[in-house]
Amino acid sequence: MDPRLVSGLLALLVCACAGPGPEPGGAVVAPGDEAGKVESAPDSLDSNLDSGDPSSWVSQAERALERGEPARAATLFARFLGRGSDGDEARRAYRGLAQAHEQLGDFDAAIRAYDGFLARFPEDPQAHQMLARRGACEAEVAAWDRSAASYLGVLELGGDALVPSQRVEALARRGFALYQLGNFDDADAVFAEADAIYERATEAGEERFSDTYFVAMARFYRAAILHLEFRAAPIRLPEAQMDKDFAAKLALLEQAQDAYNEVVSARHLYWVSAAGYQLGSLFEEFYDAIMYAPVPDWLDEEQRRIYYLELEEQLRPVVDKATWVFEKNLETARKFGYDNFFIQQTEAQLAHLQAVLLGRGEIGGPVSRLAPRESRRDPDPDAPTPTDQLPAAERKLFVPMPTTL
Repeated sequence: MDPRLVSGLLALLVCACAGPGPEPGGAVVAPGDEAGKVESAPDSLDSNLDSGDPSSWVSQAERALERGEPARAATLFARFLGRGSDGDEARRAYRGLAQAHEQLGDFDAAIRAYDGFLARFPEDPQAHQMLARRGACEAEVAAWDRSAASYLGVLELGGDALVPSQRVEALARRGFALYQLGNFDDADAVFAEADAIYERATEAGEERFSDTYFVAMARFYRAAILHLEFRAAPIRLPEAQMDKDFAAKLALLEQAQDAYNEVVSARHLYWVSAAGYQLGSLFEEFYDAIMYAPVPDWLDEEQRRIYYLELEEQLRPVVDKATWVFEKNLETARKFGYDNFFIQQTEAQLAHLQAVLLGRGEIGGPVSRLAPRESRRDPDPDAPTPTDQLPAAERKLFVPMPTTL
């Protein structure tokens, strides 16, 4: 099941970016040149172009795009723009050139084409749409600062012309860029605004959201921020400090759990599976944090053995909760007949959890860790999102890689 069944109301902000790799000879906008300056196509491609009136090149290029020939379309658009043309045909050529490069997977070239459009036609009624498409391409190349700025521009230029679903999408995409930059406070505020717009619009009957993808996405990353705070919360000796640290970590677990449940309430299957996997991992991480908390050095060997036996018994409900969440995630996936990255990870992690518990021997120390290895590493907020690992059907225009935190 395609997780991004984008509604018609989002069509102004979403376009298909995924496609085959760049074909040889595609026209590009030269890096470092003035915005929108276009290089000529190689002779091998140029020799195949239709001759005739240059004013027909834009229409020919648009027909090539419709036929699924983005390389030829890009060459025709670039050839027309290389003549220094202006006016409505130039607007069409810049838009078409950017879309052709998107389909070719050359997002840097698409960004330069959008830059050219915006530099020449800043007052165009479609400027906010061009900003939205540019922001998505900037996310494709992990240009998070630029992507965040582009979506801020979408909100400012679009203003009251944006319907609630469009505002929610722009905010969710801007928030994700801020999240990738490690600017969690600002990201959380942006995600919260997206959620509030959805709630107000729904309650007032202003718009019926036919797709809650970006609502659920905003909620997911709000939960993710709490999850990261939970993970970073230490448990330290002496015992008086441990009591305080334990209470703080438990409070963050409960907040993150509630936030993941809010994701589920948005009822978008893709993000339901994401929240289910992360929630199960949250309980595993809590188990590991307590099981591997520092032990007072005055305990002798027998006292340590008894300590871990009792600790395992007390933590058993946490393990049962993690198991239940993973099983429920798989059950929901089977019920609705879908599969994705998170469902595959859920299956793998449930098998790992069961193997650890079945394979443990006599308890004289902490049980093997339950949480996946990647969750125990410090997050790198500047690391690019590996969107190339997603199937083409899931990469229409940049939608976040389903990362485990």
